[in-house]
Amino acid sequence: MANVKEKSPPLPGVKQSHTALQFEYNARRFGFILLLLIIAAALSGLFSGGYFSDATKNNAGNSLAVEYQRFGRLLSPVELKITLPGQNPAPLTLRIGGEYMARTQTDNIWPQPDEMHSEGGELVLVYQAAKTHNDFTVWLYTTPEQPGKFLTRVSVNNQPGLSFWQFIYP
Repeated sequence: MANVKEKSPPLPGVKQSHTALQFEYNARRFGFILLLLIIAAALSGLFSGGYFSDATKNNAGNSLAVEYQRFGRLLSPVELKITLPGQNPAPLTLRIGGEYMARTQTDNIWPQPDEMHSEGGELVLVYQAAKTHNDFTVWLYTTPEQPGKFLTRVSVNNQPGLSFWQFIYP
């Protein structure tokens, strides 16, 4: 039986460093696993729209529902959908507050409100007559201007509102 050599003879002209080879091996092995984790997180919506990002929240009386994205990216459009199920009070006053006004830029509101103003750090949208007999929905398209986690509050006609958080990646 042939003898097994524990150490192969060095190649002429090549200096081998066991420490460097071990580092390269670990970097490849753990780097590949880290890359797979980042790809899985991105596909599942941890960095923008997706399963973990899309959320719906209702207030205590189910008179207000908000669909939003928990995670967004700086200077990338974000959609906020506010629904009033089965209500048509006239006039309808929708207040959006918290850190919303300071951290985002509102690009578009649909349907357009009859009146719109800022009051006490809140965006106030007033609709004089609701156009439908079913659910009334307002879409806000915004662009986050500051990274980080922030809290937004939404209320309608001074009824109990709801709060939700969003995290904006830089």
